[in-house]
Amino acid sequence: MDVALTGFLDILISSGGLFVAFYLMALGHSIVEKSGILNLAIDGMFALSATLAFFADVYYGNDLLKSFLLPAVVIALFGLFMAFVVTKFPVSHGAVGLSLMFLMYGLSSVIGYGPRIVQATMPNFSPGISLSLEERIAGYLTMVALSIFAYWFIEKTKIGVSIKASGEDPAAAEALGVNVLASRLVAAAIGFSMIGLGGAAYMNFYVRLWDERAVILSGYGWLAFSIALSGGRHPLVVLLTSFIFSILVHSSLQLVAWYGISRELSYSLPFIVAIISMTIYMATPLRRLLASPKGLGRIYFREERTV
Repeated sequence: MDVALTGFLDILISSGGLFVAFYLMALGHSIVEKSGILNLAIDGMFALSATLAFFADVYYGNDLLKSFLLPAVVIALFGLFMAFVVTKFPVSHGAVGLSLMFLMYGLSSVIGYGPRIVQATMPNFSPGISLSLEERIAGYLTMVALSIFAYWFIEKTKIGVSIKASGEDPAAAEALGVNVLASRLVAAAIGFSMIGLGGAAYMNFYVRLWDERAVILSGYGWLAFSIALSGGRHPLVVLLTSFIFSILVHSSLQLVAWYGISRELSYSLPFIVAIISMTIYMATPLRRLLASPKGLGRIYFREERTV
């Protein structure tokens, strides 16, 4: 029992950086989709934000401010573009999102190889920082505080209510005086910058290396997507699902050493659980209790008319 408890506590502590990354990405994604924007670009955004954090680490000497600020700003700009296009023009959210995702995969590959070559000439350099026990605990507590603040912001503030109204029925919200475009741009600025911060946290606090398998091919952006969906995009519930998946992902990497199972099988386990969790959400009363915005992904085009 003591050995099992010690092992669990070790996983809990070691996965702290990944938990911060998953929660920031899933919460940001939830805020974006609360406004009615279907975000299928999330995995590309994760890859690009982690790559930009690595780029800043190498070229600016592990300046964490720049390493977090650069991906947050760049991903927010992409997100603002996406929010503007899907609101002002009658275009498919999915088509825009997937196009941006593949664009960001390409940018990640192009941007990542340069600093990786430079890092090879710096044998004592490692991107990011190694978190102490106290810093990992502080990370957990900070995310709890952020979840409470996010719940208050979405449910109790005028801006949050406008964002939700824009996601439920943008036409009705517009008729009631809500500026749908402005509300979605605010949601995009907040949500997409958080996705950028999540990718930076993954690079600086957890993986601390760049290669295509660890970043572009990891699929962790899609895990953040499933974390948000299975948590009903509710800030407090998403906190729990982020916690579960961070432990699951981190422990799955240990299964190879512990039980000798294949690397491919251990890597696939979190994604299998993600499919199961989304199925449970869709097939149970959770779908009603934590319902998706009714206008999520629907084309909304406010055509100008003259009388």
